[in-house]
Amino acid sequence: MREQRLLGWPPPRPKAPVEEEGAGIVLVHGITGTPTEMRPLARHLQQLGYRVDRPLLAGHGEGYQEILASTWRDWLASVRSSVERMAAATSQVVVIGLSAGGLLGVLLAEEQPCVSGLALLSVHFGIPGPRISSTDRLLSRLLSCLPILRRHWSFVERPPYGLKDTRLQQRITAAIRDSKRGETAKYGLFRTYAETLHQVYQLEAAARRVMSRVRCPTLMIHSLADTMLSAHNATAVYRLLGSPKKSVILLTDCDHVMTVDLQKHLVAKQVSAFVRQFATTPRGYGNRNGTNGH
Repeated sequence: MREQRLLGWPPPRPKAPVEEEGAGIVLVHGITGTPTEMRPLARHLQQLGYRVDRPLLAGHGEGYQEILASTWRDWLASVRSSVERMAAATSQVVVIGLSAGGLLGVLLAEEQPCVSGLALLSVHFGIPGPRISSTDRLLSRLLSCLPILRRHWSFVERPPYGLKDTRLQQRITAAIRDSKRGETAKYGLFRTYAETLHQVYQLEAAARRVMSRVRCPTLMIHSLADTMLSAHNATAVYRLLGSPKKSVILLTDCDHVMTVDLQKHLVAKQVSAFVRQFATTPRGYGNRNGTNGH
């Protein structure tokens, strides 16, 4: 079985391409990643006629000093700017976030009335997958409480990098080897500092506080084979979201970075089916009070 619908209402099937003035899509990459990991999904949505933006989060796309100098509020500001630009150009805005990028979408869905829909892919909500040992989890939490140490302690990610696609694993390994610092211009940073994890924990806490006030339709997709984050992250977020229209789809045959992994075409299909409804929905469904507005 390649997919399994777990909870909630079924999103509509994809129909004909829509015009640009219908829905605009903001694709948010994961923390330490780059917009490249959202490229296959962006191409699919653009082919259907949607306007798509892939903002680069503050502090990303460069080296470690830059990301260490950024906070979760800086990341949020990057996505907020993209959402506001998109709202000025389209009648509907849908935010689609990967991993912790999805939590930025949660915050903006509660904050910005123009956000009409939300999709969370491999959402990060603090429940580790099988590759994250309890010792590592405890250590990262402990270090996040020590401001001086957390800017110096780090770990370099090892294969499979949240991927089942062995060819992509090999390319990333080669790029990391060439850089000799755990960073690549194309694929992002594969060295994570405790300071960055601390910012993610702060982001989780901020998103948790507002989830009950998120009213827009929300789709969550998670893989049962995610080695980095358990699928229980999706079901936990499902329970907390205030949206009356929400669903969880579970996949197999892909890992955490599902937007570029073996099931990327299925992910794109499910996302486009979800997005399609916003071509005709009244703008402002995502208002924090649950009423239509601009």
